[in-house]
Amino acid sequence: MADAFEAIELPRRMRLRLTRNGLTVVPVTQAHVTTQMRIFSQIDSGLPGWMPIGEFKVLPAREGYKPEPDASVVRDGQWNAGSSEFDEGSLPFVVEVVSPESKNRDYNTKPDHYALRGIPAYLIVDVLSATWTLLTQPEDGTYQCTQSGPFGKKIEIPVADQSLTLDSSQFMRI
Repeated sequence: MADAFEAIELPRRMRLRLTRNGLTVVPVTQAHVTTQMRIFSQIDSGLPGWMPIGEFKVLPAREGYKPEPDASVVRDGQWNAGSSEFDEGSLPFVVEVVSPESKNRDYNTKPDHYALRGIPAYLIVDVLSATWTLLTQPEDGTYQCTQSGPFGKKIEIPVADQSLTLDSSQFMRI
């Protein structure tokens, strides 16, 4: 089933979701795409030695699931241009940009998945409410620290021996 699910090709602005109601094709909003691009731009200019990545799956599969964050980084030289999968141990943080259909998953399901994987930081960018939430310090499958704020505030994300500062005033709201 997983191979068949991954083999289905969709337009770039669409996502396929498997829910208890079956397969659903979901459009990706312009706010989502624009915010994702602005995050990539800030990573490019603010985090030397790291490469922004998006549209990828996190390995290994756990409980048959490979999360697909909207953004993250890997160290320069530790990525393969032909790959769309990255090991959880190489990701210092992941970002999810909330869409109307993903809100529950981004806030309630994915934090547990990312914390269980030991990913040091998980940033939720909510273009629906113009807020962000940064979860850090994963321990025993849950994040121990939470920070949040409205768009317009700076977000400090620890990345190895550096810190990435994202300007959330650049994010778009629906």
